[in-house]
Amino acid sequence: MTRKHLFYLIGIAALALVVGRSLEFRRLDEKRDEERAARFSPAEYARDFWDNRLSAALDRPEAAAQMIRLFNTDMKAAIARGRTLGQSRVHAYLLQGTGRIVAVQKEGLLVSVLGDDPNPQILLCTGAYIAGNAVRDASGLIDVSSFSDTMKFNRISAEINRIVVQEVITPFLGQTPQVGMNVRFVGAAEVADEATEKTPLGEREGAEGPWHLLRVVPIRLEVAEKSEAAERGNPKFEIRNPKQIPMLQTEENPKPPAPSPSRLLPTVLPSGASVWIIGISDFEFVSDFGFRYSSFRASRSRIGLRA
Repeated sequence: MTRKHLFYLIGIAALALVVGRSLEFRRLDEKRDEERAARFSPAEYARDFWDNRLSAALDRPEAAAQMIRLFNTDMKAAIARGRTLGQSRVHAYLLQGTGRIVAVQKEGLLVSVLGDDPNPQILLCTGAYIAGNAVRDASGLIDVSSFSDTMKFNRISAEINRIVVQEVITPFLGQTPQVGMNVRFVGAAEVADEATEKTPLGEREGAEGPWHLLRVVPIRLEVAEKSEAAERGNPKFEIRNPKQIPMLQTEENPKPPAPSPSRLLPTVLPSGASVWIIGISDFEFVSDFGFRYSSFRASRSRIGLRA
């Protein structure tokens, strides 16, 4: 071997040593997992969780009144019904219930869900900021082991809580909840092992101390009276619009007839009453007080009815 060849071999070995130290050989799937983690967006994850996954967990919440009684009397049995993250001493629950607003405070509504107790047992969070991991953990749908670090796991909770404020609490406050109203809710709560050791839920901490309440983050929230009234409908008034009444096309009636502007629907009024008719229209408003309103032409006449 000539000196020239020896010089080349030494150069190649030195180059291989330098380059080899700067190279790292890794599995392609590991590299892709790292890139996916680097692109992780807590806001997008929380939005997908809220829109597409959370509803699956909301069909099996615990009754709030029943759980409060259980927290106060048998915490061990209550813990068995909750969800616990690892070895944590804090347990998460999905709860549902209907209760009466006892007080309205800046951080939330004090609500009584025990029919035989006028005092509040729940603080229904309706403030401008929500802290904690109640919704994330109570759902049981997000596994901490799926994340490379706990910071990302906790950022998901922050984004979920932001959605709660924007899409649950803010619209609800537009209904102007007041003391004495009933509210219907589905929400999440976190309860520690020792939560009721000194003071049961629904009692004061000391003679004149603050109420010891179960803090519930709402997921679904509405004023119960308004919802029930909407389900029953309004018995006093009726809106009729013939255009919204479907007419089937048959051989005897190949084409539904167009509404006639000169035809009035019969109206039965009390004896001696009178009616104002303002034009003729396809849309009419009928009330139990014996008058009809139709908006089409500006002509009008007064008609006296006999018994």
